[in-house]
Amino acid sequence: MILRLILTLMLFLLGSSMGFAADSPLVNKENISSVEERRILVSIEDEYAKLGEREEKIAAQKMELKTIEAEVDKKLAAMQQLRNELVKLLDRKEGTEGERISELSKIYEKMNPQKAAVLIKALDYQLAVELLLGIKKKIAGKILDNLDDITATKLSKAFTEIPVNDKPDY
Repeated sequence: MILRLILTLMLFLLGSSMGFAADSPLVNKENISSVEERRILVSIEDEYAKLGEREEKIAAQKMELKTIEAEVDKKLAAMQQLRNELVKLLDRKEGTEGERISELSKIYEKMNPQKAAVLIKALDYQLAVELLLGIKKKIAGKILDNLDDITATKLSKAFTEIPVNDKPDY
């Protein structure tokens, strides 16, 4: 009797560990010889049912995670595409600004150095530096000569701090 119970239990566990469902319920009135055996078999069947439910939940969660992963991948691809578009727009904007600053530098270059100095002093600091970088050095020197000492020093110092790669191609 105990040998039959152990054998039944081993077959059940072997079948469940391999992912096989029991062909027939373990609790069969013909196979049970004691109340204790029946209680153990009912307990095993309950645990087996719980394991089946857990496996179903895990399978559902895996599917849900795959769906979420696909959505995240789509969103990442869309964000990367937007990022690439922004980089292109920024490059185009910088190119356009560079062209305009180059044209403006040529205009300042043709001005009277005193008049150019007055106008440059009123400009934004960064724009003033970029304009002076685009002007021929001899004329830029004359413009700096017509600026007050503080502004001329500040702009001159900016020339030494500008990295070579950031220098516009005017």
